[in-house]
Parts: sequence; structure tokens; C-alpha cells
Amino acid sequence: MKGDAMKDDARNGDARLESLAKRLGVSAAERLDVEATARKVLTGLREQPTPRRTWIEVHWLRIAAAIVLLIGGGFAVRRIVPVDPVDEQHSHLVADDLGDLSADELKDVLDQFEEIVGSASLMLDSSDLRELDAQQLRAVLRSLEG
Repeated sequence: MKGDAMKDDARNGDARLESLAKRLGVSAAERLDVEATARKVLTGLREQPTPRRTWIEVHWLRIAAAIVLLIGGGFAVRRIVPVDPVDEQHSHLVADDLGDLSADELKDVLDQFEEIVGSASLMLDSSDLRELDAQQLRAVLRSLEG
């Protein structure tokens, strides 16, 4: 019995809420003038000018897009094209040391080099070393360095 009484109270409460909502909705609908509101909105929209871009804004946008494309393209090319790491430290040291020497001093260095190396790993006589140009001498020195 208690369950039936609670259901009846709930139904009566729901019915009262529905009738109250209908009365509020009817009174609000009577106060609302839809046509007047629509006219005011359309008048406001017609009076406001539409925002237009000037030619300067368009050019700046194009310039910014071109810069982004160039930077992105540079990064893409750098990732695609392999760059061989050059061991510049050793060649730099050899070039600095040999670049300051005169021709006579280079010959002395080669003679001392020949004495150090001897005939163990490189079988060249001094006449062969003296016939080498600067680039060939660098190549020989690099091969002996490591």
C-alpha cells in the first residue's frame, strides 16, 4: 500500500509540475514578439559593414606562407640529402702545420719522416717523395696518421 501511495504522490507531483511549466511557457510565449525580434536582428546585420581584407594583409599572408615553405623545404632537403661527416679536425691540424713551412723545411720534414718510417711499412725512396706534389704529400701523411 505504501508503494501505491508513493506512486500516486509522484504522479500528482509530476502533473503539477507539468501544468506549472505549461503556464510559464504560455505567458513567456505571449510576451515574445518573434517578428519584431527577427526585424531587429536583420536590421543590425545590414547596418554592420562586412569585414574585408585589404591588399596589404593578403600580401603579408603570402609572404609568410612563402617563408614557411622555404624553411620547411630546407629542413626536408637536409633530411633527404645525406651529408658525409668530414673529419676536419685532423686535416685542419696537418694543413696548419704544413702550410707555414717553406719548401726546404718541407723537404727536411720528409727526410725525417723517411728516417722514422724506414722500410717497415712504406717502401719509398727519397727520390719518390721529392717528386710528390703538396696534395700527394698530404695524402701520404693522412694515410700514416690513422
